[in-house]
This record gives sequence, structure tokens and C-alpha cells, in this order.
Amino acid sequence: MAPNVALVYGSFFMGDCERDVKTIHDSFPKIDGLEVAAPVEGNAFDFNSLKDMKMLIVVTSSTYGMPPTNFKEFAHQLLLAATSNPGCLSHLQHTVYGNGDETYFNTYMNMPRYVDKLLEKCGSRRFYARGETGEPHADMGTKSCKCVEWTPAMWSAAAEAVKAGPSAPAVAWDALWAKEGSEHHQKVTEWNLEKLVKKLGELKGAPSAFSKL
Repeated sequence: MAPNVALVYGSFFMGDCERDVKTIHDSFPKIDGLEVAAPVEGNAFDFNSLKDMKMLIVVTSSTYGMPPTNFKEFAHQLLLAATSNPGCLSHLQHTVYGNGDETYFNTYMNMPRYVDKLLEKCGSRRFYARGETGEPHADMGTKSCKCVEWTPAMWSAAAEAVKAGPSAPAVAWDALWAKEGSEHHQKVTEWNLEKLVKKLGELKGAPSAFSKL
């Protein structure tokens, strides 16, 4: 079987997300109907390959609320697709895991939260509540989420999601806080293409087939 679960990551200099996406990849149990691809950093990921995927798992941090340098191309393609062609990824199911530095209070966890929103806007079904390191997670019953604990719970949800399909009701964007709110804040700052280009430059490749420009 060809891989049909994509793992995409954006990692800051500390490398937490690169470590966590490897944990997710290496912990994949046998799930009928799923085959996991090797993790790919956002800039090297072929966004058009999502047409062949059943699931997408994104692991990222933020750089002052914007994409990490090695995640910029994926974020740009996703934003283009979401703004020009909402619903274009309706065949897909996704979840997101985030890392963040609480000392950057205003932009804390912004990129994981915004990616999760953009995927939803593209029509992808959220099959498991986003994990955020150190944050509460209602489904897991924890006040301080860790990737090594989130991962097996996520894969269990993925097995159920295969049966449910992408048309099943999505898990809510803020489901992780259903029992307890964030110690920091539950905000997300949505930036547009103009701000992304000004900060990180133009898209290096061609817009994906999911964009209607």
C-alpha cells in the first residue's frame, strides 16, 4: 500500500517538533487502511500529494506567531488554498500537535492553532483534538499534554476515523479545553498572505492544484 498518511513538521531551532514528529511516526500501530509516510519538513512537502492522502498530521511551533522558517512553504500553500478554494480538502482528515514558548505570551501556540483553523477552512475533518505541549487536553484528562502521551491516543482516534470517514462530524477546534482552559490564553491571530509575504517572502514554487487563483 502506498502511504496515505502525511506527516509534516515545522521546527524552531530547539528541534522539539522534529523530535515529536519522529515519535508520532515511530509509534504508528498497524491500522487497517492506513500507511504512514516518513516525516517531511513543510518547505520540502509536495502539497499536491494531499490528493492521495487520507490523513494529515502536522507538528509545528511558531516564530513570533508566524511559520518557522522550514514550514513557510506549507503554510503559504495552505493559506492560498483556504482563501481561494475553501472546502478543497474535504476528502482529508487531520490533527495538529503544537509546541510553544510561554515567554512569548502574545503569540503563544499561534501557528499550531492557525494551521488547525486553515485546514478546517479547507474542508478537512479534525479527527482528534489538537495537542499543545503543557496545555490541558480534555480527551486525555490531563492538565499538561505531552506528545508521548498524546500520540497513542491520537492513533487510536485515527483508527476510529478510518471507519467514520471524512464526512463524520469534526472534533471542535477548541475541544482540548472542554474541561479546563489554557493557563496562558486561547487566542489565535490570523494573518493574511500580504503579511506572510512581507515577513517571509514569496512562494518559491507554483501554487498547488488546490488553489484557484
